Amino acid sequence: MMDGLKNLKTIEVKLLLKIFNKMSGILNQDTLRKCIAEDLLTLFKSDFLASFIWNPERKVFEHVVYFNMSPENLIRYDRYYQFHDPITPSLQKQHRATLVCEVMPQSELEKTEFFNDFLMKDGLHHGINVYAYDGDLNIGDLRIWRAKRRPNFGKHEATLLDIVLPHFRNALRNARAMAMAQGMTNFWHDLLGNTPIALFLFDDAGHLLYRNHRATELVQDLSNADYSSFYDHIYSLTRRGLLQTEWGPFYLSVLRAISPFNSKPITAVMAYRLAPHKIDIRLLRSKYQLSPREMEICILIYKGLTDQEIASALRISFYTVRTHIEHIFAKLDVTTRSEIIFRLFEGMVDVS
Repeated sequence: MMDGLKNLKTIEVKLLLKIFNKMSGILNQDTLRKCIAEDLLTLFKSDFLASFIWNPERKVFEHVVYFNMSPENLIRYDRYYQFHDPITPSLQKQHRATLVCEVMPQSELEKTEFFNDFLMKDGLHHGINVYAYDGDLNIGDLRIWRAKRRPNFGKHEATLLDIVLPHFRNALRNARAMAMAQGMTNFWHDLLGNTPIALFLFDDAGHLLYRNHRATELVQDLSNADYSSFYDHIYSLTRRGLLQTEWGPFYLSVLRAISPFNSKPITAVMAYRLAPHKIDIRLLRSKYQLSPREMEICILIYKGLTDQEIASALRISFYTVRTHIEHIFAKLDVTTRSEIIFRLFEGMVDVS
């Protein structure tokens, strides 16, 4: 490769730098490949380009990006010719730029159905391919072709494509990572985005994977200092064995599960404000045989109103209020206003 670098022309160096710069700033695999296609054709003095993403589960090539090829012909490749392709299985095994004639002599290729009924439909004649691997996984390829009028590719073009390969591989890795992250976010959003309880999702390393709408609203209501304290507390729950706890006005519940993406542990922390219990007025009236007016007065006593304030609120006389309270004392078997509160509401609301 070093010998090849010494022989690069100025225009080739400029085109390589232009291609590297474009790949460094794009985080979508389709946009990435479309953006560099024309520059690659100029660099390699070529006429046609196709680029696919390999699907290892379905064992097919997908997400084609192409230049100067007919979409109808590529549909035929998708449906038939990729399964009757005499060169790509051999080219795909290579981890370097490889001329098509290295895996099949041109004279043999020209005898095949693949060449005559697919390649020549668009005029593809001389080819060079490279396949980017992330470990053992083929994550994308570049298939560059020249028309018959041009000479075949040689060692110089293979060296150029090998220079492009590591940058292409890293750009595809970044695009794949971004797509996976966005896919996870979309999955969690569709599943949990509108749940009424604030939910924070952490991976097994303690990184925040997702928070739903309610969690975002909760965070926005906190000061910076309170949020820092709150976040430190919920983060600590991912590292400890607690299943429930409290922080300030919030009740926190912890649920541990397995990620559907990579089968690794995830931790969901759910947060909601502690709220007082609602009082069942009809139940209390029935239990203690209180009249509707007597129950109203009990509620106002609980709220802290004096007898005169109760009389004003209910638009009845002070003496009528006192009569009602005497009846309440008798029915509840109590002698003070505080005892009314404890008798009716103890265990239902916080009366401390």
